[in-house]
Amino acid sequence: MFGIILVVTILIVTTFAPLIAPYGPETRVWEEKLEPPSAHHYFGTDNDGGDIFSRVLYGYRLDLSISLTVVILAAGIGTIFGAVAAFLGSKSDELIMRITDVFLAIPSLILAMAIGAVMGRTPVNLAIALTITRWPSYTRLMRGQVLVEKQKLYVDAARASGGGPLRILFKHVLPNSIYPVVVNGTLDLGAVILSVAALSFLGFGVEPGAAELGRMVADGAQFIFTYPWVVTFPGLAILLASLGLNLVGDGLRDILDPRLRR
Repeated sequence: MFGIILVVTILIVTTFAPLIAPYGPETRVWEEKLEPPSAHHYFGTDNDGGDIFSRVLYGYRLDLSISLTVVILAAGIGTIFGAVAAFLGSKSDELIMRITDVFLAIPSLILAMAIGAVMGRTPVNLAIALTITRWPSYTRLMRGQVLVEKQKLYVDAARASGGGPLRILFKHVLPNSIYPVVVNGTLDLGAVILSVAALSFLGFGVEPGAAELGRMVADGAQFIFTYPWVVTFPGLAILLASLGLNLVGDGLRDILDPRLRR
C-alpha cells in the first residue's frame, strides 16, 4: 500500500508539475542562489539561483518519461524476440539467443555510456542507449516462459484445430506468458530511473544545467558539505521513485505469480 501511495503521489506531482511548481525549470534568480529551504523556496535554491523544488518536479517528469519509454520499448522488443525464438525454435532460436548473449556479456551501464558518448547527450539518445542495453533480459525471460507454455495441452489442441504457428503464439501462448514481463517491467522501471540518473551524473545523460535529477545531483555535488540541500532533495527524489516502483513491482509479483498466491 505504501508503494502504491508513493507512486501515485509521484505521478500526480509529475503530471501537474506546471501547475504545482512555483517557478519554471529554467528560471534563475542570481541574487537568490544557494539559499536554504524556506517558505519562499521549499527546497532552497541551487548555485544558479534555480528553485530546487520546481526543478525536482520537472526532473521527475523527464526521468519518468525516459524510463517509461525505455521499459516499454525494451519489453516490447524483448517479448517479440523471446517468443519467436522459443516458439519457432531451430535456427531462429539460435540466432536470437546468440545476439542476446553478446549484449548480456557487456555490462549494461558501460554499454549505455559508450552509446551515449557516440550519440550525444539528449533525452532521446539516452532512452535509445538504455533500450539497447535492456531488451536482452526481456528476451530471455519471455523465451523461458514460452518454452514452458508451448508444452501445455491447450497448444496441442490449438494445433489440432488447424491454427498456424503465429496465430497460436500471439492468440494463445503470449497472453498466458506475459505476466512475468509485466512484473519485471515494473521492477525494471525503478532500476531504469537509477540508470538514467547515474548516466547523467557521470556526464553521459543530459546536458549540464538540465532539470534532470541525476544531473542536479552532479551539479550540486561540490556543495554537499557546505550547502547540502542542493544535493539532498534531488537524491531523495531518486530514492523515493525507485523504492515506490520496487514495492509496487513486488506486490504485482505476489498477485500475478500463481506460486506465491495463498
